[in-house]
Amino acid sequence: RGRLGIREEHRWYFAFFVSGLLVNSVYFVISQEEDLLISSAYYLFNLIIILVFSEMLREKNRVLFARALGIVLKVSVAIQAALYFLGLGNWQGWQRYIGTFRDPNQFGIFIFFAMLMIYLCDHVTRNRWWPVWSLFAMITVMPSASTGTMLGIVLFWAGMYFSNFRSMKKVWRLVYGFMTALFILLFLIFGLGVVQLPDSITSHFMYVRIISKVEMLMGSGGLDTLLTDRIWDRVAEQPIYFIYGSGEGWNRRFEVRGYELHSSILGPAFAYGVVPFSFLLIWVVKIIRRSRYLFIYIAMFVEAMFVVNTRQPMFWMIMLMALITPKERFEEEEAEINAAEAAKIFVLGRPRRRLEAVPLKS
Repeated sequence: RGRLGIREEHRWYFAFFVSGLLVNSVYFVISQEEDLLISSAYYLFNLIIILVFSEMLREKNRVLFARALGIVLKVSVAIQAALYFLGLGNWQGWQRYIGTFRDPNQFGIFIFFAMLMIYLCDHVTRNRWWPVWSLFAMITVMPSASTGTMLGIVLFWAGMYFSNFRSMKKVWRLVYGFMTALFILLFLIFGLGVVQLPDSITSHFMYVRIISKVEMLMGSGGLDTLLTDRIWDRVAEQPIYFIYGSGEGWNRRFEVRGYELHSSILGPAFAYGVVPFSFLLIWVVKIIRRSRYLFIYIAMFVEAMFVVNTRQPMFWMIMLMALITPKERFEEEEAEINAAEAAKIFVLGRPRRRLEAVPLKS
């Protein structure tokens, strides 16, 4: 057993990898389609990422590692933002910004994941500048017109606000409360058509995409259109594969369009079946349930429901960062803070109460 041995907490993922490899190998023997083995190679790469990254997070200098990781991510986001504002980044069809990436969704996912990791790193190192970088990320993602990413960012901000409301200072509560109320008000006013938006907004491709998707869902047959758009109709037509798996690849055999399922949750469940997917699900739950910041994982998995993130290393890294943001540590620190506040009130408040209780002599 070496330094990168598979720890007990990662054995469920290893079981998923082995059983998933078996499923893909069976279909490879039948079809001779190489993309089935390539899919397993991605999960092998993910296994290496999990082992290496989790060991880095366990080192004694993990706070220093989190600080260095945060700096790298901030520099990356700053570079992408600078390229956009300077007009040096690339575009796809002059409508969707892709920065230095080849696809707008890849660009949006990278910025979204970077924002989540910056938040976690800054809370490990007690850095309070994460809202600035979150704002940079939101501004930079807008030109990519990635609606799934924007949904994840909105859920992240909402979860962050309600999760940290009690620990926020009063001024920050007022600021975030005002911003949230203003956002809801503007959404209702403009969304319901009470006020006509200026052309500079209605012509923005992100606005056009959001409105078109809302109209698609609200219209007749909206659910069927969503299923077709995400290739989920394959799941509805052949649910038997949820039992023993279809293999990840060889998509041209399906009558429905020969593309992969656009989901990081339905995709593995459909491709590998109930047993391998159960191994993966157990591993995910065991890892992320330790974290204080469950709202981050809710936002990430809602976004992942509509896109394929399983080939993104940062997708697995964010889950592993639950190892350095445990509930127990923050509960202890919160108890210490509450005790310190109580002592401060006792020291400063007790004399004041005594003075008020003692009647003045005439």
